[in-house]
Amino acid sequence: MKLMIDIVNHIEDNLHSDLTVRSVAEYSGYSSHHFQKMFAAVTGLSLGSYIRRRRLTKAAAKLRTSSERIIEIALNSGFESQESFTRAFKTMFGANPNEYRKSDSDFGLRNLEAMTASLISHLRRGGISMKPRYETRGDFYVIGVGKIFERGKTQEIGDLLWPRLIQRFDEIPNKRGRDGDFYVTYGVCKEIWKDNQIQDHFNYYAGVEVEKGSVPPEGMDLLYIPTQKYAVFIHRGGIKDLSLTNQYIWGTWLPQSGYELAPASDLEIYTAAFRPDSSESEMELWIPLKSAPQVIG
Repeated sequence: MKLMIDIVNHIEDNLHSDLTVRSVAEYSGYSSHHFQKMFAAVTGLSLGSYIRRRRLTKAAAKLRTSSERIIEIALNSGFESQESFTRAFKTMFGANPNEYRKSDSDFGLRNLEAMTASLISHLRRGGISMKPRYETRGDFYVIGVGKIFERGKTQEIGDLLWPRLIQRFDEIPNKRGRDGDFYVTYGVCKEIWKDNQIQDHFNYYAGVEVEKGSVPPEGMDLLYIPTQKYAVFIHRGGIKDLSLTNQYIWGTWLPQSGYELAPASDLEIYTAAFRPDSSESEMELWIPLKSAPQVIG
């Protein structure tokens, strides 16, 4: 793992220089073919894609924080022309550089942050299934407790919301989804992707599936989850590492998958295999998909 961290640091230090896949492979001491296979196996990204997307992420920040000309940003980002930069930028961000600079929309999900030692370690030890399964689930109902949260400030989900559900669990009528001695429970994340951009605030509910027509106890809500296609990832390990799994899904897998997010609820599904503080714990993250995959340039 030390080699991979060293390589990532080397890439970060040289993004604005004449960095190539071949030069990075030479720096690693391995053959180009062997190192590229190793890098992709560990990170889920090809080496070339990682370098390009890190350069474009840096360029996007420059567009928003400086008055530097687009051609200068393009050349400093390793592109030979403004035209090739514009094509790559629009593929990644869904807007050309000039549109991006003028827009106040949040394109945060399209950024690729630098790989960290924690994320590399998480991926190497199998903390996430790097290739999801795809599943279309029929509609169902959930009764739960919910609250509006600000993105990045979600500590109370685990500290207050889930304990509140557990405390009132027996009040919920017509529960479904028995798994041994437990019921499958759901984290329902609503409206974090809306109007084709990520939202700063979203509704999160902790709940359990119920029969249609069930009446929620006072202080709870009945949620309808319509039929939807999902990409399903398995998170392995404790809750403390869940942010690393989410970082991989949103920052690495989604932008290169060719899929678009559907304006639907993300689901966290907790079965009897979930044990919050255990390295053997498993839970599932269901990401709603809007369209069939497209070819990513």
